[in-house]
Amino acid sequence: MVTEPVIIGDVTMGRRNTFEHGVVISGPAVIGDDNFFGAYSVIGGRCRQAHRQGTAWRRTGVVSIGSGNYFGEHSVMHAPVGDATVIGDNSSVGAGSLLAHDSRIGSHVTLSVNCAVGGHGVMLDWSGLGIGSSLHPRTVMGHWSFAGMAAAVTRTVGIGQLVVGNPARFLRLNYEAFVRSGLDRTALAQLREFFDAGQLPTGSDPASRAVAEFEAATARTIRNRVLRNWSDVELERSREVTHD
Repeated sequence: MVTEPVIIGDVTMGRRNTFEHGVVISGPAVIGDDNFFGAYSVIGGRCRQAHRQGTAWRRTGVVSIGSGNYFGEHSVMHAPVGDATVIGDNSSVGAGSLLAHDSRIGSHVTLSVNCAVGGHGVMLDWSGLGIGSSLHPRTVMGHWSFAGMAAAVTRTVGIGQLVVGNPARFLRLNYEAFVRSGLDRTALAQLREFFDAGQLPTGSDPASRAVAEFEAATARTIRNRVLRNWSDVELERSREVTHD
């Protein structure tokens, strides 16, 4: 049964969007055209980090959804703590999956059922997560990359890589994605030259654009500090006390 969503706050809506029962959208949010929202999906929900800030948190960022996207039943897209939580065009978020705060999902991205993208995680165009997979916060998946079923992606995944396991490790290139994305013969040859010899052609070809976007994403996405010994604990604690 198709119904109207529960809308809270400022939401700008495009045309021909479909909503099943129990959908909740909290603004500020900007939603494009021809999206499908499955039953009990939640867009713009308050994340744990915002809750911990309590009354000090003031929502200023926006949820941005492009056009032609699919959100399965019970999928969740959190409101940002920073500027925006974003999904591009023609991407799929499977049932029970989570896009955490400030995550950025590109176009033609696939999240299978029960996947999770951590806060500030980035999935660039044509990347994907298999059933039950997760992406660590502040981690990037490059264009045409894919994590196999139940993978735990704890490190940045390069362009076109297929990774599997827990923690996820490189298996091979994700040749299937090159075909699905519709790259022509010239683009495939340039991409192959990049992988084989590390040579990147000049211009605006798909390989060059992918590398530029990947480098920009990894530069913006700084991984969380990992504490490996008691000295690290003391140093981190001293920083927290200084800022109290």
